[in-house]
Amino acid sequence: MLSAVIIEDEKKFLSAFKSVLGTNCPEVKLLGDCGSIGEARKMIADIKPDIIFLDIQLSDGNAFDLLKLLDSDLPRADFNKLCIIFTTAFNQFAIQAFRFSAVDYLLKPIISEELKEAVEKAKNLKLVKGNPNQYKVLLDNMSRTDSEKKICLSTMNEVRICPVEEITRCESEHNYTKFYFVKDKSLMVSKTLKDYEDLLREFGFERVHQSHLVNLKHIKSYIKKENGFILMKDGTEVPISRRKKEHVLEILKKL
Repeated sequence: MLSAVIIEDEKKFLSAFKSVLGTNCPEVKLLGDCGSIGEARKMIADIKPDIIFLDIQLSDGNAFDLLKLLDSDLPRADFNKLCIIFTTAFNQFAIQAFRFSAVDYLLKPIISEELKEAVEKAKNLKLVKGNPNQYKVLLDNMSRTDSEKKICLSTMNEVRICPVEEITRCESEHNYTKFYFVKDKSLMVSKTLKDYEDLLREFGFERVHQSHLVNLKHIKSYIKKENGFILMKDGTEVPISRRKKEHVLEILKKL
């Protein structure tokens, strides 16, 4: 059995959410709810729930304000153990921050299948020891420039925190994506290349081939022989698809 609290100030949504949670997640025991940062701060410290369902916008601030307070309130070990599932109406900036930090979120109105999936992830997270704190990364990224941002890459065995600028390229392997770095060893992540293409596009990454996403900062040159390919600074040769060739060459001319 997992214990949970809901931090939500919208009465109609709170009532509907409780109903969906009770119907679809019998393994979750709801121990309380509240609608403000002040109340949430005390409730979380007192109850220490396994899961916190946290609305982004509250009556006296937002979820990030609460996270900052919890970061100062709780011992580091307790802060690291927090398992938060954010709930939000569509907010692209917040969702991008969540995806970079590999934290879970649910869009309102809550879809039962997505809720069950999020709770299952929370269960699995409880079994993994020594994960770095993704909420610290989330908070830090809110104040960082694009070149300083970090991304949490989650595998079955670890969550690795990586500076985005140190990712050289990503390669598709069926429904997985393999990440390559300037110094660290490569890492296989169980998400598609399309997921990361959307996430990293505005940070200087370009899809040059069906199977390849490259960081433009780490390109050394374009080699014209045969069908042409990109030579990365680490010596890797990356093919360019025929369909993408003209577009990629235009981008390379501007570098």
